[in-house]
Amino acid sequence: MLKKKIFIIVAATFNYFNFFLSARAQNSSDCEFYSGSETSVLCNPLTSSSFSDLVKTISTLAIEIGIPIAVVFIIYSGLRMVMARGDEKALTDAKKGLLWAIIGTGILVGAWVITEVLQSTVKAL
Repeated sequence: MLKKKIFIIVAATFNYFNFFLSARAQNSSDCEFYSGSETSVLCNPLTSSSFSDLVKTISTLAIEIGIPIAVVFIIYSGLRMVMARGDEKALTDAKKGLLWAIIGTGILVGAWVITEVLQSTVKAL
């Protein structure tokens, strides 16, 4: 029963974030089919003009997706601590979950920092 509730919460969270991602996809583009033209235009789907811009875009997207997921897992670990009600094994498991959520967040932020430093270094060259 608990696994079913967890699955429902996770599914609802992903659906919530997917709503905003689809809303971001509705930006207008300069690359459209021109009426009266016999030829079609092949547009570059990437908004980046260089490799460093592409890496920055990917890292920013990872941060935008990863941080809310990390917050959900940190809150979930806190709820598990509250639901442990003195059970040492459940409390230990909740603490491990919190530790790994914080480690994952640190790795995510660290990767973003490394990306930013490398990009600024490459642009300075």
